[in-house]
Amino acid sequence: MNLPDPPPSEGKPRHLLEDIFILMCILVIWPVILGWNHLIYEILLYVALAGLVWIFIRRIRRFRHARDELKQD
Repeated sequence: MNLPDPPPSEGKPRHLLEDIFILMCILVIWPVILGWNHLIYEILLYVALAGLVWIFIRRIRRFRHARDELKQD
C-alpha cells in the first residue's frame, strides 16, 4: 500500500515546536533526578505534563485523521 506524500510545508513548524517542547521536557526532569527541591521545578514539571498531554491529544487526532483519509481513498 502506497501512502500519499504530505504537502511539503503543512504543519512542519508546529511539529518542530512540539518536538522542541518534548526535548525541553526531558531537561525539566533532571532537577528531580538530581534531587533538587524547589517550587519552580515543581511548577515546571506540571507545565511539562500539561504540554505533553496536549501534544499527545493533538497527535492522536492527527493519526486518526490520517487513518480516516486512507480509508476514504
